[in-house]
Amino acid sequence: MISSRNSEICAVVLAGGKSSRLGRDKARVVINGRTLLERTLSLAAGVCSRTYCVGRNTDFQGINSGWMLDEVPGLGPMGGIVTALKTLDSPCLVLACDLPLLDRALITRLLEYRETHGKDKYLTTFKRRTTGFIEALVSVYEPRSLGLLKTSISRGCYQLSRAIPEEYRCHIHYGPEEEKYFYNVNYPQDLDKLKQLVSTG
Repeated sequence: MISSRNSEICAVVLAGGKSSRLGRDKARVVINGRTLLERTLSLAAGVCSRTYCVGRNTDFQGINSGWMLDEVPGLGPMGGIVTALKTLDSPCLVLACDLPLLDRALITRLLEYRETHGKDKYLTTFKRRTTGFIEALVSVYEPRSLGLLKTSISRGCYQLSRAIPEEYRCHIHYGPEEEKYFYNVNYPQDLDKLKQLVSTG
């Protein structure tokens, strides 16, 4: 059981997307008085002693974490993860900033499962039972995954599930009752739905 903030794993919050589908920077979207980026950083800092942002903007004010500029922008989340792994040379808890219903209990569960089952793998992640889809942006990436990610980039493939084959992954299976935690904000209608979800608790 993880009883304090993890010092082995660096928490990395991805805040570098263009947010073209949403029409504005999703990291700055305010829900219940905090931006999505601030909320995710707070969750990350609650479970890891070292917390960082990776993105293409460096002008966020009042962010209490390290900041890494995306080394090769335009590659999506994979580019940010590669930047973090190269810079930190440490296992990285990777969290997208646009998951407003994610909570500390779920992240703690991920870290504990990685500790007991996933340290010899390349990636510990959640996998949806109904579809086989993996939640690559709520995951722990081991330093050894960097080679696979760089190879995938060299081949023009930026899909994380294809870059790290199933045999190299450790999965936590989840069902419909937990799908809400992975609800993400991509389009304006997602924001409207989120406000309804938050208001109904």
